[in-house]
Amino acid sequence: MNEAVTLEIDQAIALGRQLLAAQGVPGDIAADVAQHLVESDRVGYASHGLSILPSYHRVLGKGLLAADGRPALLKDQGPLLAYDGRHGFGQHVGKVVVEAAIARAREQALCLLTLRHSHHLGRMGHYGEMAAQAGLVLLAFTNVINRAPTVAPYGGAQARLTTNPLCFAGPLPGGRAPLVVDMATSAIAANKARVLAAQGLPAPEGSMIDAQGLPTTRAADLFADPPGALLPFGGHKGYALGLVAELLAGVLSGGGTIQPEHPRGNSATNNMFAIVLDPQALCGAAWGTHEVDAFLDYLQSCPPQPGVERVQYPGEFEAGNRARHATHVSYEPGIWAGLAGLGRELGVAMPG
Repeated sequence: MNEAVTLEIDQAIALGRQLLAAQGVPGDIAADVAQHLVESDRVGYASHGLSILPSYHRVLGKGLLAADGRPALLKDQGPLLAYDGRHGFGQHVGKVVVEAAIARAREQALCLLTLRHSHHLGRMGHYGEMAAQAGLVLLAFTNVINRAPTVAPYGGAQARLTTNPLCFAGPLPGGRAPLVVDMATSAIAANKARVLAAQGLPAPEGSMIDAQGLPTTRAADLFADPPGALLPFGGHKGYALGLVAELLAGVLSGGGTIQPEHPRGNSATNNMFAIVLDPQALCGAAWGTHEVDAFLDYLQSCPPQPGVERVQYPGEFEAGNRARHATHVSYEPGIWAGLAGLGRELGVAMPG
């Protein structure tokens, strides 16, 4: 098949649920995972959408992902909540713990949240949008353990870190879509490189090195033997932020860092440190609303560079894609082939 396959949103979610249920995933967990993945497809991040299910199937088969894993509360002390994800699906674990943090921040104006030993949390902006929809601000740092490193330190020729994403999100006044900053501290996400490699497309220049430490645009070099490495975004600045995420998420959660004393089972395990807060507890609601509104008006009044339609703020990209994909989502041939192969293996009939 050389053409994209288009599904209704409900069809795509149902397909995700069926593929998960066929692997023994409980219904409520399968629903959370499928909804998260399809929402990632809707907002323009295919690397974190249904395309990732064949990878999850492999780690489930190896016992590195607990199909029925649910978060366990480790500490509940005032504004502090700490959880262990028990190696469950991150899209379910993350939803549960962020909902708890939102409830606590509504009570106390602030919640400090830690999470350790969750399987891949997915698109971090999803959790930022949850907080923003509740009128709250989220700042989250995540590291990745239980797998080989994928990101070289600044000036290094081999990987010593992982993509260690940062997320910041909050509500905006005037009917605007929320502000959502969701970025890997590497030049591109590892799953983005995986999708590019599967499609035979090049990685952006300056985003990767090969196994000899030389610049490359071959996305497949990241998965070669020996492997190449992703580079930090912005040189030493992205490297520094990735290091901060490693220490905050890995140490404060108790989940650990990528250092080699810990096992590397080739399964993305996330630890997270997050702050969820009520902005109205820090400044007057009327004044804050006016100030944010005035700043955004000023920001977007900036004349665009030649060839650019207008200045946008982080979060408009996702909102625009969500509106364009209000009813349907499309899957490129390479992604659909992977899903169809998984469907055949699991005995799940594919739509269409």
